Amino acid sequence: MDSGEPKSREYNFLSDVSMLLPIYVVYLFLSGWAFNDYYFRFFSLDPRFLDVSFHDTLLRAFTLMFTTADWTLWFIYGSLFLVPPLVNRTALHFAWKIVSLSMFFVALLLWIYFVSRSAGEQKARTDKGDMSTLPAITFNLQKQSLVGKLLYMKGELYFVDRVRSQGDEKPGQLQLSVYKASEIENVKIVEHQ
Repeated sequence: MDSGEPKSREYNFLSDVSMLLPIYVVYLFLSGWAFNDYYFRFFSLDPRFLDVSFHDTLLRAFTLMFTTADWTLWFIYGSLFLVPPLVNRTALHFAWKIVSLSMFFVALLLWIYFVSRSAGEQKARTDKGDMSTLPAITFNLQKQSLVGKLLYMKGELYFVDRVRSQGDEKPGQLQLSVYKASEIENVKIVEHQ
């Protein structure tokens, strides 16, 4: 017998989470973008010039979760997966659910931005210092042997930090130098010296 009441459907957690996937991608992108922006600006390089791809930005955000020393990003992304479905299951009025989730999403957006920004600055300080994780690069320019730290490669351009003559322990006056691949020769890149 049909009583005329609507049938209550079973709750599906995966359905709730999958509807929020576009929001998760936006948060990941923001995290990677903030990291890259502050990292490259620390080296006086405008990241817009580098034209870092969407996929590379997402990958940076994903790896950032595993390379930061604290668990803040894990907590943020975990709460992004758990809180919205839990709020949807509460008996709150629909309007209160919208308001509370909106405030939650804005707060997490700002939190992710500041955590990623801080991680970018911290990584840049490390890479500018003596404990740099940047690969060493040696090359010849007009018959002069040079050495430095490779910051980024874009097409035919090498962005090299702290270029100096090979054998000279003091970095040169220019902190960041850009070289075309056609201008230099005998390029050797050594990861983790």
